[in-house]
Amino acid sequence: MNLSELAQQRQHIIDRYGEWTNHNLRLPDGSYTIGPELPKVITLPDGSQTQEKSNVEAKLQRFLQAISDLCGGDFSSLRILDLACLEGLYGLELAMQGAQVVGIEGRESNLAKARFTAEAWGLENIEFFCDDVRNLDPETYGTFDVVLCLGIFYHLDAPDIFKFMADIHRVTRQMAIVDTHVSFTPERSYDYEGRTYWGRDYGEDHTAWGSIGNEKSAWLTRASLFELMADVGFSSVYECHQPLVMKFEQLRHRGQIDRSTFIGRKGTPVTLKSTAESHTRERFPEIPQA
Repeated sequence: MNLSELAQQRQHIIDRYGEWTNHNLRLPDGSYTIGPELPKVITLPDGSQTQEKSNVEAKLQRFLQAISDLCGGDFSSLRILDLACLEGLYGLELAMQGAQVVGIEGRESNLAKARFTAEAWGLENIEFFCDDVRNLDPETYGTFDVVLCLGIFYHLDAPDIFKFMADIHRVTRQMAIVDTHVSFTPERSYDYEGRTYWGRDYGEDHTAWGSIGNEKSAWLTRASLFELMADVGFSSVYECHQPLVMKFEQLRHRGQIDRSTFIGRKGTPVTLKSTAESHTRERFPEIPQA
C-alpha cells in the first residue's frame, strides 16, 4: 500500500478497534503504530551515559538473542510459533529477520493490527490465526523449531496450564521460550495426572491483555514450573538473565524476581556411562521464597 493508503488504513483500524495498546512498531512511512518515543538517557555507576530501552524493546532483544544463540544464528531456517501474539511485535520482527512465522491470538482486534503491519511491510512469511491457545494441536498448526509463550502462561487456570505446556512440547522441535510470572509461595496444590504442583491463584480481568473465559489464573512456583516443563518432556530448562529486562528485574520481593524468561530445550536425555546407572530423575525441591 502507498503512504496515503497506509495512513488511511491505520486510522480505519483505530476507529474500529481502538488505539494500539502495547506494540509500538515502525511503519514504512516513518510513523509508528503508537508514536515515536524519545529514549531516556540514564547515567551508569561509572559516570557514563546510555539510552534506556523501552520494556518491550528490551524483551524483544532478549528473546531474539536467545533464539539466535541457541539455534545457530540463521533465522531463515526456522519455523516459529508466537502464542497469544497480541499486536504481533515478536512474530513480525522474526519475520523481518527471515523466519517463517505463525501467530495465534484470541482477539480479532489485536490480529487486525498485526495483519496491518505485516501488510504494510509486505511480509509474506507470517500468517495469523484467531484461536484460543488452549486449542494448540500439531495436527492443526504443525510443528515448530521455536515456540514463544510470552506473557500468556500466567493468564491460564488449572488444569489448562498443564495440558497447555504438554501441547507446547508436542509442537516444539527445538525449544520453547516461556516468559511468565511465578508465585513466591506454595499457597495451594494442583493435582494433574498423578503429580502435585504448587503455586497460588490470581484474579483475572478481561481487558485486551487479560484472560479469555477464566476468572482466575494459576501462578506456579519456580520449582513447580521447572517440574512441569520436565514432566511434559523438555530435557533441560534454563533461566535467562541477559540481555537484561530492567523493569522485570526491578520487580523484586526480598531479593526474588516474580517474572522471568525460561527456556525449555527438547532433546534426548543423556545416559551416564561413568557412574552407577540411575533411572530416577530428582524432583526440584519446593522451597517457599518468603
